[in-house]
Amino acid sequence: MKIILLSEKLILYFVLLGLGAIIIVSTVSFFGTKSALLNRTFDQLTSLRIIKNNQVEHFFNDRIRDMQLLAGDDETKMLASAIFQNGQVDKLKDRPLEKIDGLVSRYLSKYKLFQYHFIGFYLFSDPEKSIGQYFSDSIFSGIQPLPVFLRNVDFHNSSYPLHVTITDEIFDVTTNRPRMFISTRVMTGSPGHERRTTTLIMEVSINAIDTIMLNNDPLSGLGLTGETYLVGSDYKMRSTSRFKPGSILKTVVKTPPVEAAIAGKEGCIITFDYRNIPVLSSYNKVSVQGLDWAILAEIDLKEAMIPIYETRTRILLLSVLILLVFFAFVFMISRHITKPIIRLKDATIKLGQGNYNMVLPVESMDEIGMLTESFNIMSRQIREKTSELQQERFGSMRSVIDGEEMERQRLSRELHDGIGQLLIAIKLRLEGLLYQDVKDIKNSIQELKKYFDQIIDEVRRISNNLMPSVLEAFGLAIAFRNLFTDTEELSGLRIHFEAKGDFDNLDNKVKTYIYRLTQEALSNIVKHAEAREVWVKLNREGELLSLMIRDNGKGFSPENTGKVGGNGIHNMRERVSLLDGRIEIRSEARQGTTIKVTIPIISHYANNQDFPRG
Repeated sequence: MKIILLSEKLILYFVLLGLGAIIIVSTVSFFGTKSALLNRTFDQLTSLRIIKNNQVEHFFNDRIRDMQLLAGDDETKMLASAIFQNGQVDKLKDRPLEKIDGLVSRYLSKYKLFQYHFIGFYLFSDPEKSIGQYFSDSIFSGIQPLPVFLRNVDFHNSSYPLHVTITDEIFDVTTNRPRMFISTRVMTGSPGHERRTTTLIMEVSINAIDTIMLNNDPLSGLGLTGETYLVGSDYKMRSTSRFKPGSILKTVVKTPPVEAAIAGKEGCIITFDYRNIPVLSSYNKVSVQGLDWAILAEIDLKEAMIPIYETRTRILLLSVLILLVFFAFVFMISRHITKPIIRLKDATIKLGQGNYNMVLPVESMDEIGMLTESFNIMSRQIREKTSELQQERFGSMRSVIDGEEMERQRLSRELHDGIGQLLIAIKLRLEGLLYQDVKDIKNSIQELKKYFDQIIDEVRRISNNLMPSVLEAFGLAIAFRNLFTDTEELSGLRIHFEAKGDFDNLDNKVKTYIYRLTQEALSNIVKHAEAREVWVKLNREGELLSLMIRDNGKGFSPENTGKVGGNGIHNMRERVSLLDGRIEIRSEARQGTTIKVTIPIISHYANNQDFPRG
């Protein structure tokens, strides 16, 4: 399994955290900026659309006022009366056409009406049938019938004062161009005489409308792809497209914003225009009587998104820069944090290898500083404990060696004083047989038999001292009774023994250690306590074995517990420790000594494993 260092984890976590924060902030910033820029672009388009809409409405309102002014002018009435006399078309023999054209041009110049082209007068005898007309158009000049493209135009359908009518744009196939007309009624004749209604027809300049709508200046707010244009209710353009010259009444624009504007709605939308290019569109309906037009201000979405893309690029570059700086900062911070931890790790390895003299400098007053200080304390304590353990180990080894030496000396004495003396006596008796009479040999053999019995008893006694067979043959309680009986015979002590519980299934190790511990305690009592009586209680309750040994001897001071009896008490503590038990020794001067031992009988003791005995 691959090890991931703490510094790598810190760098990874902090970089991921920083990257997540940068992504969130960048995303929010980008979409916020995008929304703001799109709203700003829509606001600009709406402002331009409103300006153009107001200009178009003002343009036609001015034309209406012009027509009202012309219709009420006396010279206009005189001109209409001069053209039509008695309901018949005057041949105007003494008024050439050039004179009439000059008169009309003078009127137009007088009122500064340069947005028109004069068409002529149209005389009605009744609403259904005309009885005469006069046209001063360069093509329709002279006395001619009404042109075909004007015959379906109702010049009297108006709700304006003085009956001003604005007609929608019409395509004139004769001139191959769109044309637009405005008309009004002129009343001729004085009161009390026959009055005639004459219609004055003027042509509105399409170029004037294009001058308002068409704008190719990139600094106008429409950029390189923006435009404003007009669309009629038949979804055909009423002004020239920036991208398609000659588009009036030829280019069909049936898009969602046009449909919404014709329906009387107003708003902004991202959609496809008549070129099938995505655009930002602002739209509404033109408020001019007689014209069912929509006005739109649009700009290509691609151009509108250029500042957004530039902002995105700046955000990405700034995010990368911030991430690099953040990575460098996190790298330095992680090195600063992990450096003392790495030093602690290396020191711990050396400590585990046995170098207990490690002392690390405490460089900060934080958790790492506290951990370093704790390491130094641990190192010092381990050093002290190791020294103590070494001394204790040396003491234990010395005790073991001393014990073995003492046991050898004891065995040597017993073999020399007991078995050795008996064997010498047997040898001397056997040598004496060579010089005895036959009748005395039988008596000597009987004596030799007694000597051999004594040797056998002595060997059995030594063997029992080394490993009492009764412990395995009859159990712990019987072995205790035999031990106490022998001790009473040898020392004169009075020993009171009480045993409760089942001791048959105890592990041999437990039984031997308890037996040797009791032997050691009795040996110390005999040698040092000067006691007369001893009370021993052995008790087993469930999985707990307890032993209590109390004497009425002279006792000793608790501070000298480790020194009394040589290695006896130390050996007892060692045996109890090997059994995972607990030993308690209480003693007072002239109040006797009490030893309490508690040993848990855990399951692994029940497998009756063999172990070194002695």
